[in-house]
Amino acid sequence: MSDETILRSKVPADQAGISLLNYLSSRFRYQTSDEWRKLILRGKVTVNGRSARPQQTVGKGSVVAYSVALKEPRVNTDIKILHEEETFIVASKPGLLPSHSDGNYIKNTFIYLLNKILNERGWNGKAHLVHRLDRETSGVMVAAKDKKAMTNLVQQFENGAVEKEYLAIIKGNPPAETWEVSGAITKDTESQISIRQRVVQEGTPGSKPASTAFRKLKELGNYALVQCLPKTGRMHQIRVHLASTNNPVLGDKLYGRTDAQFLEFVHFAKKNPDLLIIPNLEAPRQFLHASRLSFLHPETGQKLSYSCPLPLDMEEFIQQNKE
Repeated sequence: MSDETILRSKVPADQAGISLLNYLSSRFRYQTSDEWRKLILRGKVTVNGRSARPQQTVGKGSVVAYSVALKEPRVNTDIKILHEEETFIVASKPGLLPSHSDGNYIKNTFIYLLNKILNERGWNGKAHLVHRLDRETSGVMVAAKDKKAMTNLVQQFENGAVEKEYLAIIKGNPPAETWEVSGAITKDTESQISIRQRVVQEGTPGSKPASTAFRKLKELGNYALVQCLPKTGRMHQIRVHLASTNNPVLGDKLYGRTDAQFLEFVHFAKKNPDLLIIPNLEAPRQFLHASRLSFLHPETGQKLSYSCPLPLDMEEFIQQNKE
């Protein structure tokens, strides 16, 4: 997609009082401070609908708008509706599709495309995400169709009331049939990648307890298909836990590689936005799939469970590598 898009951001309380330039530079790092300054001076940025200056301060709740002609990277748009009711909808997200807008992904996202599908079917409302999957991860997702359901479902995720099951193809072949990784997860301060996490001893300042149970389902030569049952919901939890045992998810660009290799991948992807799949990689994406999601109905409290089978790319890999 390549058309004029207006991106809006409401200034949170903890960033009120800083300059517009500092706000944009710190919050939206896909542009440098110099680039943001030029865009502001060219009139591409407004505050509360008015033209702006780089050094003017922004207040709490101020709406910062940025006008940009985006050519969004290619994505997999094969969303399938699994179940729909008045208050929520369950769908399967394909791999290589962001859950929500981020950086250059604005309309090429799961929630934008899901709403487009709903609107084309005659529904005039707007569904909202209550949880996320990484861009490369496929599987079951639920979205709320009204505020009451949104509040209820978000609370279920935050309180650990939602049961999640994932399937992953991993590097290596663990000797045990079942195992568990526990401890805590925190930001990897030794990495130059700001989003990279690592496993640390429980109780480490700034960390959060985390635990995942694993079961080996199938041996695939130098790989294995495993079931992953996260008992907590930390950022990148399954990927971090598998990498900590030297069994990273196959195709994981962040935890299966060095910082330099990850940055090289990011640089190549940014220069080639029309490529859906980066060539010469061991897998077309990280082979992690959210296979089942169980939660309580936001109105009746009845336990519900939804699942979707392995996607074609993972199935093909299994067939090619089965013993």
